[in-house]
Amino acid sequence: MSKIEGTLRVRVVGILAFLVIAIVIWNVVVNLQFQPPPKDLPGGFQNRGMALQFVSDSSAVAQILGPEPSVNLPVMRKLILIDYLFIACYGLLFVTISLLLARRNCPWARYLGLLAVITGLMAAAFDVRENIQMLKVLDCLTCNPQQIDVNSVNDAALLKWAMSFVTMGLLAIAFQDLANNLARWISISYIVTAVVGAVGLWRHDLLFVAFIPLVIGLGLLVFTAFVYPQKLAENRC
Repeated sequence: MSKIEGTLRVRVVGILAFLVIAIVIWNVVVNLQFQPPPKDLPGGFQNRGMALQFVSDSSAVAQILGPEPSVNLPVMRKLILIDYLFIACYGLLFVTISLLLARRNCPWARYLGLLAVITGLMAAAFDVRENIQMLKVLDCLTCNPQQIDVNSVNDAALLKWAMSFVTMGLLAIAFQDLANNLARWISISYIVTAVVGAVGLWRHDLLFVAFIPLVIGLGLLVFTAFVYPQKLAENRC
């Protein structure tokens, strides 16, 4: 691979990382449209979307969308539609960073890169499944959603998050030992994201904390990809 091609690939990674950050911000803005601000949600969540992902009782769905379901239901549907765009962007980001990992001159790089592609695409697939099931639950809101449908949302969400954090841990390796301190901090941010996320699989209400190191790592990735792209294009072991 030529230096120009390598730089171009890194800049594609930077563009995708920027889009992921932009959609996260968009998601936060749309969440402000819920009325009133969420409190006392099932599971101790502070976010209605996260609460719906891990709701364990069909009767609690109405509580998540209350006390103004006529306002909050359209907002929740909007968030789910935005999430499809988010899935496309982070899925492509996982794949492109995996390709950077796979081209490192290490005997294990190709295998870890391939594994990261598989787990990343699995995360995206489970996310799509989660959204489909959430829309199904919302469609049945007035007729009381079936417990089996609620369980399907919960199962898909758990698998999505698990595969996402495994992928983040693998992709952290792509930025290790490069001749750039920012790359090292990107790696550290992704490792912290994976570790905090793993804790969140048991304490679901803490999952939002993983977004802090994730956004920091993505921000560093965007900056490095456009200012020092040749540093991320290195293929040394």
